[in-house]
Amino acid sequence: MRIFDHGKHLCGGSILSEWWILTASHCLINKNKSTLEITHGDRSLNTRNLTKMKVDKLIVHPHFDSWHMDNDIGLLLLESPFHLDVKRVPICLSKVTDIRRWRNCWVSGWGITIPMLRMYPVLQKVDIQLIKWKKCFHAMPSVTKNMLCAGSPQGGKDACQGDSGGPLVCQKKGNENIWYQLGIVSWGVGCGKKNLPGVYTKVSNYLSWINMVTTASGRPYASEPDSGYSLRLSPWTILLLYFVMILLPP
Repeated sequence: MRIFDHGKHLCGGSILSEWWILTASHCLINKNKSTLEITHGDRSLNTRNLTKMKVDKLIVHPHFDSWHMDNDIGLLLLESPFHLDVKRVPICLSKVTDIRRWRNCWVSGWGITIPMLRMYPVLQKVDIQLIKWKKCFHAMPSVTKNMLCAGSPQGGKDACQGDSGGPLVCQKKGNENIWYQLGIVSWGVGCGKKNLPGVYTKVSNYLSWINMVTTASGRPYASEPDSGYSLRLSPWTILLLYFVMILLPP
C-alpha cells in the first residue's frame, strides 16, 4: 500500500480494513486530504494495474511528538471502500508484546536500498529480527515504551528513507498461517548500520485508540480478541490437563 501526495511518493501503509489505512503520523503532518492518494495493486509501480483511491479523512495521533517521534501512528479513511481479495487482505493486529512469541519478521516498502539513491520502483522486503527493548534503549536512549526495534546484528538489513509508514509483520510461534503487524516504520539512525536497529511504532499500544477513533468516524474497526497463546501454550489448557490427570484412575 503506497501513499502519494501531489502525485509523488510520500509513505507506505497497510490495509486495516476496507475503509482504513494504517500508517505513521509523521507522514500526515501538514498534509491535506485533497492532495493524498492511495495506490495498491501490483508490486511494481511501473504497471497499469494500480488502483487509486481518494482519502476522506486523515487522522494524526493527538499526542504525536515530532521531536522524539513518540506516538507515531496515523490513520487514513478512504472516500469509498476498496474490494478485498486474495491479494488485498487486511493485516491482523495483536496485543502480544513478548518478542519471544514471534518469528519470521519482515519489513517491506518502496524506499531507497542504498542511501542517497532514488526510490525503488518495485516493492522490496527484508527479514529482520526483533530486538529487546532494553538492548535497543542502550544503543539509542531516545526510544520510548511506545516503540520497538528490529534489524540485523551485523547490520545491512533495515528500512530506509521512503519506507516510513510501512508495516513490520511477523508470524506467531505455533501459528504460521497468519501475519500480524507489530510495528510501523518510524525512524532510525542511518540505514542498516551495525548495532543501530530500525525503530518502529509499537502497534499493540494503540489498539484501543484505533478502535475509539474509527468508531467515532462512523466506520468502526474492531480488532479480534487475541490472547497470544496457541492451544498448546495456553495456561488454561495446561491447568485443565493438570486436573484431568489428577482425576484419571491410576
